[in-house]
Amino acid sequence: MQLDLIEMLLLHFKALPGFNAYAIEMLISIVQNEVFLSEAEAHQCMWASTANWNGRASKNIEIDLLQEIRNKSIKKSIKTMGPNKTNKAIENASRASGGQHKITENFDVQVNRVKPSSSHSHSSAAADESTALKDLRVVKPFTNEPNRMYDSFPDIQPDPYR
Repeated sequence: MQLDLIEMLLLHFKALPGFNAYAIEMLISIVQNEVFLSEAEAHQCMWASTANWNGRASKNIEIDLLQEIRNKSIKKSIKTMGPNKTNKAIENASRASGGQHKITENFDVQVNRVKPSSSHSHSSAAADESTALKDLRVVKPFTNEPNRMYDSFPDIQPDPYR
């Protein structure tokens, strides 16, 4: 089903002038899924928008975040090359970045290294929900009151179907 849609989009974008870049993306997607990727990777690429690095339940991260992490890792390895940067060295570092990440991750697990916490903080929504619930109990927006008026919007009719 998904592949049929991509093939139709390829033909559609190829037929429209100015949309050749989209047609090329569709072709790349078809070749990637049919030739380069394993069956499991192709399935994940077509249907998933998250990836699970750890294999544990509820530990999925967004694919674009995964790609950002990989790009950061590749850039870090390229910076460590110093003046020895060549196209071949950059290509090798890019190809090896996934394996390097897995090796360091396995090493960290074996030596019981604690992961550094991220700089992002996630505040609880409980206080906001409590405030909203208190307001809703006072306002009672779902009860039927005849001729209810809106102070902020005097021109709005109480019943939108009138």
